[in-house]
Amino acid sequence: MRGRYAALSILALAAGTAGGVFLERLYLNPAGDLASGENDILYWVAPMDPNFRQPGPGKSPMGMDLIPVYAGQEPSGDPAEVQLSATEINAIGVRTALARVGEISQKIETVGFVGYDEHLTSHVHTRVDGWIETLNVRAVGDQVKKGEILFELFSPEFGVASFDFLRSLANGNGLSLEAARNKLRSHGASELQIAEIERTGEVARSIQVVAPRDGVVIALNAADGMFLQPGTQAMSITDLTEVWLIVDVFERDIARLSKDMRAIARFEHLPGQTFEGAIDYIYPELDAKTRTLPVRLRFDNSDGQLRPNMFGNVTLIPQETRTAVTVPTEAVIRTGAAERVIIKVAEGTFKPRLITTGLRDDFGDGGRTEIVQGLAPGEEVVASAQFLIDSESALSAGLMRMAPTDEDPARGTGELIALNRATRMATIRHDALESLDWPAMTSTFPVQAGMSLDRLTGGQSVAFRAVRGADGLLGLTQLGSDDGIAATGTGTVLAVTADGKLTLDHGPIPELGWPAMKMDLEVADLDPATVPLDVPVEFDLSKDDGGMFSVVAVREAGGAKISGTNDEVETETSNAAPPIVVSGKIDAIDPDAGKATITHGPIAEIGMPGMTMAFDMDPALDLETLPLGTETTLTFDRPDSMTMVLAKADPVSPPMEVRGTINAVDTDAGTANITHGPMTDIGMPGMTMDFTLDPALSPTDLPLSREVTLLLRRNPDFSMTLIGTRFEEAM
Repeated sequence: MRGRYAALSILALAAGTAGGVFLERLYLNPAGDLASGENDILYWVAPMDPNFRQPGPGKSPMGMDLIPVYAGQEPSGDPAEVQLSATEINAIGVRTALARVGEISQKIETVGFVGYDEHLTSHVHTRVDGWIETLNVRAVGDQVKKGEILFELFSPEFGVASFDFLRSLANGNGLSLEAARNKLRSHGASELQIAEIERTGEVARSIQVVAPRDGVVIALNAADGMFLQPGTQAMSITDLTEVWLIVDVFERDIARLSKDMRAIARFEHLPGQTFEGAIDYIYPELDAKTRTLPVRLRFDNSDGQLRPNMFGNVTLIPQETRTAVTVPTEAVIRTGAAERVIIKVAEGTFKPRLITTGLRDDFGDGGRTEIVQGLAPGEEVVASAQFLIDSESALSAGLMRMAPTDEDPARGTGELIALNRATRMATIRHDALESLDWPAMTSTFPVQAGMSLDRLTGGQSVAFRAVRGADGLLGLTQLGSDDGIAATGTGTVLAVTADGKLTLDHGPIPELGWPAMKMDLEVADLDPATVPLDVPVEFDLSKDDGGMFSVVAVREAGGAKISGTNDEVETETSNAAPPIVVSGKIDAIDPDAGKATITHGPIAEIGMPGMTMAFDMDPALDLETLPLGTETTLTFDRPDSMTMVLAKADPVSPPMEVRGTINAVDTDAGTANITHGPMTDIGMPGMTMDFTLDPALSPTDLPLSREVTLLLRRNPDFSMTLIGTRFEEAM
């Protein structure tokens, strides 16, 4: 019987175990189905770098096993986006806030102490010697009213004066009566006491000393029976309906201090209350020990809440304010190289965006930061848990796209709202900038020096290119009309070449920074046969996607004045422009003329095609060291934005060689994704990154997923370009 129960127990245990395993596999861990159907493995990625992809298993550049990505698990859309469920958002405490427009001004924070208003303080003295007979004010802090009797002073001298007054009054002599009345006044008698003496006809033995103002007794030196002389201060009375607050302004803030600033005071024992005052006086001298400038503020104290010697925190706010987009300060992620926020792009979807900040916490109620560029009003930013989201996003891909460079600028169009030629600042209401993930909004940009602004006016439709500077601010490297015309020049068409180019002898073109020269230019949407030869013409230039200019229209000048070719242009182009670095060859040198004949490649900065021409040379150049007939890195100075002067010529270094693998090629972008080993020449560790392809390379001929020797050219801007590969066995 016992054996039967044991057998049944064993069978029940086995059935329960089998059922549990089946339940776990069927419902709780359906991973067994991943190998079939829609859950097939798509590719393999590195655990620490999802941008490194391989078609099969293997090792990452860091030596870690690749992990599979299954169908349905691949990231959708932008790799910089992070998607979180409602449960995850609640678990990590995600809070958001709206970017809003508000008035800001750079305020001054300081501290100070409340004090008596000395303009409302009176000191009580007697005008004759005497003894106090009756004292009505007994303690400091007593409230008094103007005209109230403070004390009565027995004075023999005053008794004689009152007797003389009564005698003059009895004699009826007008002159002597007025003299006697003035003598009583000079002894300190009030008009009320003089009228009382005149009414009663009795000699007064004591002077009634009255309060000169409403207020509080703040000092009391008088006592019953005390002998007083005119030099003795009997008491002091001040009116506390207004008080002073003396603050100390640090030396660094003095330049922003002005008398029209508003003062906002806060006191710890009065939480939630603020008191508004004004600057009454700025002292002329700094405190030698604290290096601060005392400033006297005046505050209304009708309710008596402010008491002398109270300590308060004071904010000085200028009257002039400006509007700007602001976000909570805690929403801004600051690194050594950039600043960014996390944007909520949809429900449960977040994305990093580079921004440029201005004032921080120094305006309004504090706790907010001004956004100079990168955010539009109403956009939703993450104010808490943003660091967790930031660490989960594919920042290497997202931020490379969001940081436009000279080689890959951000392009946009919009309406020019305002242009300050003196400060070279342009305010543009632009369309959405997809390369930056910026929505349509109004932004202000600095404009690069050397760019002519003559043809630009407010309200004009413009096209622009922007790059991010070392200060994090986007600046415009190109700004022109959105009609497709980048510049207009004047000159003479000498000939039409066999390949359909126009040989032009033109004057300076300030908009492009081109000096007067003779050159061959491509044409676009123009029949070269219709172009007049050997007559003065105007011609319009348009820039193509490659950054080169072509002639799109030619018309006879007819002797008409061309805008931007006289003194106004000279003033605009008198400032030096940044130097230009380009590859080329020095063909010949003329020491007597100080010129060098140079064949150079295309100059993308000013859209000039490759050509051969003579350039002035910097007198400081050592002509004997200039390489002739070899590929050279040429540096040209632009002292007036147009003239190009050869300032430096460095032989081109041989290409850098490194072992690596080409993972993928983007023919549209002209880049290759490469995993390379350490570059000992420049101290760069092995990694996966994108490299620009040399135009001479054929993308279809590049070997993929095979280790080769990569030939990389180091460019003047420190970027690198893949110029070739070499097959050989790895060491």
